[in-house]
Amino acid sequence: MKISVIDLGFNSLKLVSYDVKPDNSSFSAFYQRSLPVRLGEGLSQTGFLGDEPARRALEGLRLFKELNEFNGVRYCLPIATSGVREAGNRDQFLSRVVEETGLRLKVLSGREEALYSFSGASRALGLSDSLFFDIGGGSVEFVSCRDSRVKKILSLPLGGLRLTQLYSASDGSFKGKALAAMKKRVLELLPTRAELKLDDRAVLMGVGGNLRALARWDQELRAYQFNKLHNYTIKRSSVKTMAEELSKLSGKEIGEIYAIGKDRAETILAGAVVVELTMRKLGFDRVTVSTHGLRDGVLASFLEDPVAFHQGRNRIVPRLKRRPEWWQTLPRSVGRFIVKLEDAGLLEGSEPRILAYAMRWVTSEAPPTVRPEAVFYQIMDEDSSLSHREQLVAALTFAEMRKPRSAEWLFSAYRSMLKPKKSREAMEKLAAVSRFLEIIVKTDSRFSFSLDSRDPRVKIRVVPGRQEFPSSLLRASVAELGSRLDRFVEYSVKGSPTISKRAGERAVEA
Repeated sequence: MKISVIDLGFNSLKLVSYDVKPDNSSFSAFYQRSLPVRLGEGLSQTGFLGDEPARRALEGLRLFKELNEFNGVRYCLPIATSGVREAGNRDQFLSRVVEETGLRLKVLSGREEALYSFSGASRALGLSDSLFFDIGGGSVEFVSCRDSRVKKILSLPLGGLRLTQLYSASDGSFKGKALAAMKKRVLELLPTRAELKLDDRAVLMGVGGNLRALARWDQELRAYQFNKLHNYTIKRSSVKTMAEELSKLSGKEIGEIYAIGKDRAETILAGAVVVELTMRKLGFDRVTVSTHGLRDGVLASFLEDPVAFHQGRNRIVPRLKRRPEWWQTLPRSVGRFIVKLEDAGLLEGSEPRILAYAMRWVTSEAPPTVRPEAVFYQIMDEDSSLSHREQLVAALTFAEMRKPRSAEWLFSAYRSMLKPKKSREAMEKLAAVSRFLEIIVKTDSRFSFSLDSRDPRVKIRVVPGRQEFPSSLLRASVAELGSRLDRFVEYSVKGSPTISKRAGERAVEA
């Protein structure tokens, strides 16, 4: 099923079309389009939508409706945010939209906008303790979350286009006094940590066009190796440096920065100031960028209960799941084995999460005929709750399983993003575990195991699920498993003798 979300904001009009699985369990975007219609132009000064901004918005809505028909999208969820929400002539504009396009815009309150956006980002990042913000053209929404529960919701009139219109000169530049006045006003309106009910565990994450542009520019300045924004982290010092540099440039010069572009040039300085001052006032050294937000949250809420969504009585943000989504895709015995390896100290830090993520590709998503290098880039391109470094190790783990020489080349190519010795050891260990588990899963076998941090032995009993079970392949896999874990591995296949194996030793019957 194909569903699109049309989002009419203060500055931009956006369309995202999704493929939704038949059981509504997941979705992925297959088409995106954005138009800088600047609906909120003049709204802060007059309180009303102007004729020209309204005309641009209506023209864009007609275009998006035709795009939906062209792309075979049967169902559309059109929403509007602060630009329409605050307009004194809101009802007249909404009537024109219905008459000229047939679309009925659902106007979100500040609370709804914040929660839908937070819901979309949280689904993709899986953070249980966070401060989330969405910086748009007209407003900034904040949502604080502790122990997977929403604690505070706040919407402030600090969007990039609104601030630009209020404080910039006629040519779009910011003079010294005007820039200082804007910073003062932003600091006055920003909340404190106490008001947001934040604790020390909170991580700052954000969405919005200005934040994404800053992230792209930061990657350009750092010569970052991956063209990937989701889960990218920007330091506060970098945001401050970029804001200072932008304040010295004209609008034309800013537009010539490839990572920013002409459409974002006018609002990027105000956006950078809001982000930097938020980090400074609330004491965050880093901000994590999500490329998922409002539109994903709207679709997820609709799929959960379509009737309640349209009637405005649905739970926008249900209690966040503590267990990451990729655990749910693994067979139960595989998940238990990964947890046991962690409990025994054989997997450390983020290795269990990386292994679980890699296993999803090993067992279901990677056709055996596809080159490992191609799958490597598929894995890296997927948006995940893993950090870029963790996702890189997962992709290398898959490559190591399928073609070690390719893994060696890829490891060398992306060495600067890794901790070489530790990452190599993790890659080889996780590949050994994955090879063993792949045999179990693909032969539909069952296995039981026993391991303890105080016992040097790992005991595994396999009950084959196929008549022609690959016993030799299992023997080789278990030998490698014992070598990488540096443990005695005793295993038996139903109807066969027990075998013991440790690094450097010959397998013998127990």
